[in-house]
Amino acid sequence: MIISGTQASPQAPAKLSSPLPQTAADPATSQVEDSAKVTISSKALQKASDAEGKTDELASPYRLTGPATLVSSLNPVVYQMPEALIKEMEVRGKEEAARNQISSQYARDHQYQTVGQVLVNGKLFAEVNDAGGYASVKNSIPGLSDATLNPQERLEEIAQALKGQGKVEIRYANFEPGLGGSGGPGAPESMLPSFTARNIHDIFAEAIEAAGRLRSASLPTSESKAS
Repeated sequence: MIISGTQASPQAPAKLSSPLPQTAADPATSQVEDSAKVTISSKALQKASDAEGKTDELASPYRLTGPATLVSSLNPVVYQMPEALIKEMEVRGKEEAARNQISSQYARDHQYQTVGQVLVNGKLFAEVNDAGGYASVKNSIPGLSDATLNPQERLEEIAQALKGQGKVEIRYANFEPGLGGSGGPGAPESMLPSFTARNIHDIFAEAIEAAGRLRSASLPTSESKAS
């Protein structure tokens, strides 16, 4: 497995004229942000320069402000992940797959059962299972609590939320054909094999730290620069 990064030249990266949407940081890469720089192709830079003099046209999507860093001015740096960490990742993957298989089988063997339904004007609107979970003909029911409720409490809450929409009825027997997708609980932790390998985040953190040390060691010192 290869960890790759870039060693930037002294030039500052380009500043875009409009902000980009923020995205969640990847834990496997956020620790090497300092070695990454925005790169702009020479073609995009040329189009941006051409657009600067055309004030009578629409704003160019390639418009830039400030200095830009060319791809050709970057020196790629590649680090090999230690073999021990690669093997640990393989072990973790196998352990997670085994646990997922056991948990899935447990859910199939212990499917939730419908214990009540809420009807509006004689038509099924929602149903509640023996774990207090519910399904409805709509994506959401306004006014429901996020708290964990037992099945009877959830049925009563749904019925209360549907007041004013017609004749509301709670049934505990003689159910209408259900909505399907009852699912089931995951296996308890006591039934699952224990992990022997660390999680992927911790493994990558160690790999990135090691790559950072190698990168620092490979950079020229101030004394060698002066000479």
